[in-house]
Amino acid sequence: DLKQRGLRFVGPTTVYAFMQAMGLVNDHLEGCVARDECERQRRAVLP
Repeated sequence: DLKQRGLRFVGPTTVYAFMQAMGLVNDHLEGCVARDECERQRRAVLP
């Protein structure tokens, strides 16, 4: 899908950044004030 949208190269860094932006991964550290809210929103969207 990303290549179809004009990206010439799609590597692991690009894919991981996309996953972060879409909320598929939560890289906030334990104790981060944003972690719980991000996780709550992620679980509301993903099974």
